[in-house]
Amino acid sequence: MEINLASKYQVLEIVEKERLIGVMNTTKWNALFNELNEIDELVRFRCTYIDGSTWPDEEASFPFTSELAQVWGNFIALEFIDIDARISHSSGALLNPKIIDHKQKVIDICQSTHAKFSLIDNGVRIYGYFRQGNEPNLYSHT
Repeated sequence: MEINLASKYQVLEIVEKERLIGVMNTTKWNALFNELNEIDELVRFRCTYIDGSTWPDEEASFPFTSELAQVWGNFIALEFIDIDARISHSSGALLNPKIIDHKQKVIDICQSTHAKFSLIDNGVRIYGYFRQGNEPNLYSHT
């Protein structure tokens, strides 16, 4: 049976079966996405849903996308979102691209919107759910 991640009933069934702990709600996701949308350049991201599927999927030629609007408003099944905060700008054919890192901007946005997140190699992972017994090492500014 194909799972419809937009179906509240099916999502709640998975949440109960997998014993997931919700840490975000629609209001927090919307605030987060509004702030992310204000970054001067498009950050790239990948969504992982509670059924283990990803968007873009793992076989895609581009593992991250800048199309934030594609998931905006459809948060109910979003387990976490990985944000690659590095933006690459071409410097010409013979020069290495210039990399601009917006990681601190993303961290600041997560903190201002009270999102639960951890740092990953090139950015940030923002959680919608925790798996019971497998809570992540959350970012804590000291």
